[in-house]
Amino acid sequence: MNSIYEVLPYSSGRCKVIASEKISPTHFNEEADYHLIIYPRFNESVYEEWVKTKKVDKLLLGPVFVPNVWFKFPNSNVWKEKRFPEILKSVKKVVVHTDRVKNYLAKRTNTTDIIDKFLNVRACTNLRVDNVKSFKERDIDIIFFEKYADTDRSKQGEKLFKLLNKTSKKIVRMKYGSYKKEDMIEYAKNSKFIIYYSFYDTGAIGLKEIQNYGVIAFSHQKEFILDETTDFYVPELDAKINMYNVTTGFYVPELEDAEKVKPAFDIIMEKIEMISKKKDVHTELIAEINYENNRCEKALDDLCVGLLS
Repeated sequence: MNSIYEVLPYSSGRCKVIASEKISPTHFNEEADYHLIIYPRFNESVYEEWVKTKKVDKLLLGPVFVPNVWFKFPNSNVWKEKRFPEILKSVKKVVVHTDRVKNYLAKRTNTTDIIDKFLNVRACTNLRVDNVKSFKERDIDIIFFEKYADTDRSKQGEKLFKLLNKTSKKIVRMKYGSYKKEDMIEYAKNSKFIIYYSFYDTGAIGLKEIQNYGVIAFSHQKEFILDETTDFYVPELDAKINMYNVTTGFYVPELEDAEKVKPAFDIIMEKIEMISKKKDVHTELIAEINYENNRCEKALDDLCVGLLS
């Protein structure tokens, strides 16, 4: 939210986005076509007031809106989740970061028939790095970043980390919620690659910040691969894929965890070796490309395109 506010006011195509200290049924800009509330924290009575004033169809809610807890959505004890289909129909758009979130919310609430009421807006950061270190100056080969928000793949993560540790590469292990911001910055400055082993993520602001230091990323979430020259999509990192025999389509429960992550490990190490042998890995250019893709003006461009399409 802070990063969005930093770039306001902002014009994108036929849209102009301005900041407001407060948006409520009794306090809104009459001249505005729509009102974006990034983090809606109003209670049910305020929503009723929006409906009553007939301004509810001017609202864009999110992406920090629902769900409160991913696998419990929709929770009947949370009013906005209990009434989510009604809210979705009544507002202009519910803003989400990715298709994964959109499809999940729609499926869980039987609202796939109005899936166009969702609007994808990328997560963003305005972090711009000066004095980006060259590839050869960096003494950390790989950041292994783990996040198990929705699904516990820690056993597979441990196996993958052991495989990485057996190589000659210098590995730094980062676990979501267990590191300091200062440490992340130091690792990002001095690392060549990051394996983003997250199950699962929606916005991945931390990843974006690390990318902006010129770090090359590997991820199994395709929505985080914004440029194929700086990031690599490795679906094999999602161990579920490797639990199935591709030829027969049957589940293979006898596979060991190490076998499930080995294909992803092989793909990543082959790519790392190939890149590392190059004479001209331009981390400054990688950082600039990532900055351009991740900056918050791009998120507001997404917003405008989604509203006008």
